[in-house]
Amino acid sequence: MENKDLEFIYEQLKDKYDLLLTNTFALNHGYEIDVPVLRGTSVLGRFDLYKEYEDWDEFVFTVEYAKPKKTLWCPTGQKYTHWHPQTKEQALNDVTAFMDGTLKL
Repeated sequence: MENKDLEFIYEQLKDKYDLLLTNTFALNHGYEIDVPVLRGTSVLGRFDLYKEYEDWDEFVFTVEYAKPKKTLWCPTGQKYTHWHPQTKEQALNDVTAFMDGTLKL
């Protein structure tokens, strides 16, 4: 795997959380790109963290909620969300908060 940022995050957290470092095609979850990905599951749901392009600074943090989240614009319940951490430190903090169940979604 070429993404050293994901490897750094994985190495920092692998002894504290059950995380999987693999690639998107191995997940067989509908990805159309093959890039390294970090995956974890907590009480909040499941996340995938990856970079669409190695030379980009930003990450993609996708979440599949454990329970659909009802909102004004989606009263039946939103199943997914995503955002873009700009640094590996932000991504590391997001993974930690997600795995601890304290991330505000």
